[in-house]
Amino acid sequence: MSGCSAPQPKPQQTAGGDLSLPKTTAKSEREQALKALEAQVNRAKAEEDWSAFVTLGETLWRELDGDADNQAAVEYMLWKTLQTAFDTPQKRAKMLADPVLATWQPLLNASEQPNLFARQSLADLAEFNPQAIYTRHLIPALREELKTPPQPKQIAVLLPFKGKYHSISQQIRNGLLKAYMISNRQIALRFYDTSDAAQTWARYQQAKAEGADWVIGPLTKEAIDVLAQHNVKDVLALNSTEKAPFYSFNYRSDTEAYQIRKQLEARGFARIGILSSETSRDSSNAFELRAQWLNNPSNRADLVQYPLKNPNLRQALGQLIHEEESEARYNNLRWLLGAKPEFFPRIRQDLQAIVLMGNAEQVAVFHPQFEFFQLKLPVYATANLTPANLQAIKANRDLSDVVFPTIPAIFTAHALETPLEAFGWDSFLISTQLANLAPNLCLTSGQSGILYKDGLQIDKKLIWAHYNKNGQLVRWVPPVVIPAATVPLTDTDLTPQDNNVESGAAPADGSTDLDPASLGRQRD
Repeated sequence: MSGCSAPQPKPQQTAGGDLSLPKTTAKSEREQALKALEAQVNRAKAEEDWSAFVTLGETLWRELDGDADNQAAVEYMLWKTLQTAFDTPQKRAKMLADPVLATWQPLLNASEQPNLFARQSLADLAEFNPQAIYTRHLIPALREELKTPPQPKQIAVLLPFKGKYHSISQQIRNGLLKAYMISNRQIALRFYDTSDAAQTWARYQQAKAEGADWVIGPLTKEAIDVLAQHNVKDVLALNSTEKAPFYSFNYRSDTEAYQIRKQLEARGFARIGILSSETSRDSSNAFELRAQWLNNPSNRADLVQYPLKNPNLRQALGQLIHEEESEARYNNLRWLLGAKPEFFPRIRQDLQAIVLMGNAEQVAVFHPQFEFFQLKLPVYATANLTPANLQAIKANRDLSDVVFPTIPAIFTAHALETPLEAFGWDSFLISTQLANLAPNLCLTSGQSGILYKDGLQIDKKLIWAHYNKNGQLVRWVPPVVIPAATVPLTDTDLTPQDNNVESGAAPADGSTDLDPASLGRQRD
């Protein structure tokens, strides 16, 4: 067996992953006994006789008394093998039925917890289970590995302060500085202009030479691509990346469609309509939401898009609710009757909710159309409805009852003025608390969302808001009652009565790139 003196020792392994003792020219009687015992351990592992595997492994550990490195290697080998063999909750539960395996289950559970909890759980395990062999070397090594890295002492911020991204960069900078002002101010901030994307690597090298140990930015895809060509890791890019070796944090949540879907599912909906503008961001969200929704075979989702130039919103809504089919049936009935009966289009009655993907002005125009069609359905929208001015949020009756995901900053007392400032604020928060972003752990103090880490990507969970009857923006609390099933679609929506036709009403129901054109409205 070959040991090592690293903080987390690993055994020397053969190609098959088994423990292997070092070869010697002349083996003593003790060495031969250890070799035979090692062979028994490997055989029990191959046969998946886990109780014998642990028993023999612990016997081998005791025979190595006085050889700390190799004892540490045995502890590591037993831990990693059991971790792989019992990798589901069902398998983990079976460990409790075996007294030998049960002594190792607490170690598996403790070592797999998020960083902060794992260190404390391992410390508690060592204190309350001092007889376990893994408390000798493995737990101290694991706790050393989980030590929280020090905060950066100097942060360099790479932003394009000239050209079309000037306003965006200024707002991000303002948010960064506001977050810095309420911190302990132990971290130095220095800003570098990357308006010329080709100079990004030079600006990075300059920042490092001047003492930076962490970098926020770049912002544009071009600048990020320049930096990604170099194997640097101490970076939080402010846009989505594909294969860059560093962290990324996007202004837009990459999971917005997923969050909307989960909210609709929680309400018990199965049949939804989606009205979307043709902007790249809205189209991406719309098609993603529809694709996710239709993964459930019992769901239905109809998508209608409207153009940005001269949009006919009335026509788009009519298409979604099958107004043209109602008019066709009316024309047929008029021909059969030889008269012009009174007519009001009876819309489809199977929809349970509508999702509107567009800006606040576009969404507001749909409301009169809903009233015209007597359409009484829950209406959802996207984070596009987030106010541009966080310090002067105006009432908007045209958006009453529209529910949408948004950023926590609109309900938080702070000095932030725009959503981009909230984004800058959170980039500073992430940079100083990155070690606390572990699996199943979030930063709930984020202003652009509840922050979490997914690999090298930092994303955000949005909160939910709506405009009430008075047009005031307030937090939205989902109703407790799940909506009942709606009336199914009928073959006809015209009912002749004394040469008049009336309709039945719908049932009541209870880019990843930053775009200066769309963000330019948010001024300093």
